[in-house]
Amino acid sequence: MRFIINSLKIIVFLFLIFLGALFAIENNSDLTVDFFFFEGPNLTSGVWLTIFLMIGAILGICASFFSKLVSKEKFVSKKIKEH
Repeated sequence: MRFIINSLKIIVFLFLIFLGALFAIENNSDLTVDFFFFEGPNLTSGVWLTIFLMIGAILGICASFFSKLVSKEKFVSKKIKEH
């Protein structure tokens, strides 16, 4: 059963990568993003959207990790106080 679930996860992941690549290819108009202190390179809009999607996913994973870490620390300190 675990093999089937892992296989499905891999298939979904590869499908999402394919959709992302297709999205980046289809959105091929050049775009320059102006940040606060500098101007980004001239890339296609699909590439920019993919970059920002990846940054957002990484930040979300980090936020989830730190939230889980704080929650675990509270649980451990509560267990220590009980004993």
